[in-house]
Amino acid sequence: MERRILDGVRVVDITQLIAGPLCGRMLADLGADVIKVDRLPPAGMGPVRSASAGAALELGKRSIAVDLGSEEGREVARDLIRRADVVLENFRAGAMARLGLAYEQISVDQPGLIYASISGFGQEGEQAQRRAYGSTAHSEGGLLWLQQQALGGEAPFAPGLTVADIVTGMNAFSGVVAALYDREQTGRGQQIDIALMESQFAMLFESAGPALNGGTPEGWRPFRHPIFAAKDGHVCINPGARVWEPIAAGLGHTGAPQPGSLPQFRETVSEWTAEMTVEEIKSGMEAAGAPFGIVRSMNDVVQDPYFVERGMIAEVPDPIDGTMRAISSPLHFSGASTTPTGGPPLAGQQTREVLREELEYPADRVEALISGGRVGEQGALG
Repeated sequence: MERRILDGVRVVDITQLIAGPLCGRMLADLGADVIKVDRLPPAGMGPVRSASAGAALELGKRSIAVDLGSEEGREVARDLIRRADVVLENFRAGAMARLGLAYEQISVDQPGLIYASISGFGQEGEQAQRRAYGSTAHSEGGLLWLQQQALGGEAPFAPGLTVADIVTGMNAFSGVVAALYDREQTGRGQQIDIALMESQFAMLFESAGPALNGGTPEGWRPFRHPIFAAKDGHVCINPGARVWEPIAAGLGHTGAPQPGSLPQFRETVSEWTAEMTVEEIKSGMEAAGAPFGIVRSMNDVVQDPYFVERGMIAEVPDPIDGTMRAISSPLHFSGASTTPTGGPPLAGQQTREVLREELEYPADRVEALISGGRVGEQGALG
């Protein structure tokens, strides 16, 4: 059996949308046994996937559907947490306490528990109760202004993906792994407070530097990767004193004098690339050892042999479609595997398995919970 770094680590994932599920997926890729606590699937709606922004965020997890609004459902959740090393949750501050599942309530009898709380504005402070999505952090954390300045437009515009959610999920993963290591040293767990706003703000450390140190908005100049048009596409080429010679050689102008400014660089290179195809640019730049990037559609990206060669495309079982292809982990360890451990579950697909095998509930209790609507189950299609 292939070795995984987090083999034996038990995680209870009570999250939805992106940041929390991404953290859980990253832990599952490293071998953690991640049990997703889902809401009860609505009756008569057909198969319902585990709650997140996409099936790829749930790979390798098992799902149990629980009615946390009932005392019986909360007792199931408490039993799951009692056997866990890690809890992930992304409710607003105070919501888990109202359910009797907050860190302060659980850790009294479980001091080794690591409890990651993901929220918009953190667990404490004047704005802790605000509801927030990634778009909130994009707006108030500086990203939309930054994009507007970079483009030089009159209005801000939203990015094509939820940057704040993604970086928050990665921060949560880093925090959990660090806390697991710390527990090895101290024997104690702890709560990790991760906020969308702070994750977004911290990501902009380079851009925030001038503002933190007396700069004005008018004096700040964004850096944008120069993008140049070719005959049949676009290419990104960054300037630099150490790379000018290979750039000039790669574009067929060996020995050309280095431009004295960024506008001159843009003008010179744009004239050269306008006379070349993307393939000609690629061949020349690779031969000269110059850095560059071809602008490609996502459909082109997923067909790139590079990602296949690097093991970045995984095919996993899917309870609805039979199989699905998804992006694998970008972490490559020399002594452990990180490929997905399984496909995405339906909400409640492993409810019986978890209740019987993990919690060791007797069969009559399992049936009572299911028939009483305190937990739910779904089976894979086919």
